[in-house]
Amino acid sequence: MRRWAAAVGRWEWAILLLLLPLLLLPAGVTSLALLLLPLLWGVQWLGGGMPFPRTPYRLALLLLAVMMLASLAAVFDIGLSFPKLAGLVMGIALFGGAVRFGRRQARGLTYLAGFFLLGGAGMALVGLLGTEWMGPFTGLNRLRGVLPAAVSTIPGTLNGVINPNELAGVLNWVAPVSVALTLLLAREMVGRRRWVWLLLAGMSLLTTGILVATLSRGGILSLGISLMVMLAVQTRWGRWLLLLAAVGGIILAFQLNLFTLFAGDPQAGGATLGLDGRLEIWSRALYGLQDFPFTGMSMNGFRRVVHVLYPLFLISPDVDIVHAHNHLLQAGLDLGLPGLVAYLALWWISGVLLWQTWRRVEDPWSRALALGLIGALAGGWSFGMLDAITLGARPGFMWWLLLAMVVLLHERVMAAAKVGGIRP
Repeated sequence: MRRWAAAVGRWEWAILLLLLPLLLLPAGVTSLALLLLPLLWGVQWLGGGMPFPRTPYRLALLLLAVMMLASLAAVFDIGLSFPKLAGLVMGIALFGGAVRFGRRQARGLTYLAGFFLLGGAGMALVGLLGTEWMGPFTGLNRLRGVLPAAVSTIPGTLNGVINPNELAGVLNWVAPVSVALTLLLAREMVGRRRWVWLLLAGMSLLTTGILVATLSRGGILSLGISLMVMLAVQTRWGRWLLLLAAVGGIILAFQLNLFTLFAGDPQAGGATLGLDGRLEIWSRALYGLQDFPFTGMSMNGFRRVVHVLYPLFLISPDVDIVHAHNHLLQAGLDLGLPGLVAYLALWWISGVLLWQTWRRVEDPWSRALALGLIGALAGGWSFGMLDAITLGARPGFMWWLLLAMVVLLHERVMAAAKVGGIRP
């Protein structure tokens, strides 16, 4: 019995991934999926393990869970908030399952990294079929006729069209990891594992190419920042290049009209929202944080409340703004200021762990993965300042896998520093 429970617990993360599509179904089915979580945690206990693994994130996750419960006091439409609540619960559970798997399997981190990259490539392919391409990439719209029904049945898409900004945000987590592994491991893998390297190179081209094709200004800017940060971390001259780029960006900001550079159509909302529309939304989000500092407005509630309590002048009440277009503001609006503190703690802890990892890392694979994770977090943070993939969003499970890899890589490198180098 104990051996069976341990085997089930080892693959908890895979079971949770299989349950994720249930979050796209009606609330009743999603509730059944959530009821399976206590069962999985009970199996962990029977197998001799803890229901949830101990990690440096534990206090931040505890506060996040508490504030998720506190936000229920502000819920005014459970149908609006429940999908995000369920997504956040599943995301935290997936993080725990992935960490547990990585600790129990000798090559668990390698498998997780592989799944992460394949999952990102899969999302890029879905985006290729489900996004309405603009500008020089309009020819890609011909591909949308291949699987129109499959795409149009995804809840949350408008007439089967995937938001290019959200797609760019997800790929900002994936592209830096694939690029770092492709470039830093080229010399080592081309001779012995050429097909693996070719697969990595293909995923790098796919994810970066689709990201650029979205024409998401925030997404492309964030990708550039992530690549510059990785270059600065890896090389000394890259630090000077990053400094010059930062100074040049500041000068350019003063010389150019940013409202023209980031122009958009506020009445259309979504991917075409410009800087002026974002500034107005941010001002209303700050009002919301002042009025709902502890519980927030309930998860996913800002998109409705803003038109009632804080009317927008540039954006019509008929336009669904979706979120606050800033991940920090959105976290506070969803879970209150304590929830924002917990969310910030997740980022801070990730930065500290990666800094410690980078200072100790020696083997090429771990070094390449560490550099990619640094770039992914830099790109994700930068993207979140102009847009947001909200807590509990459908593609958010990739972020929780990212955090799990940060923990596992840190543990791997710290252990290797004591006993010598290791290989994937």
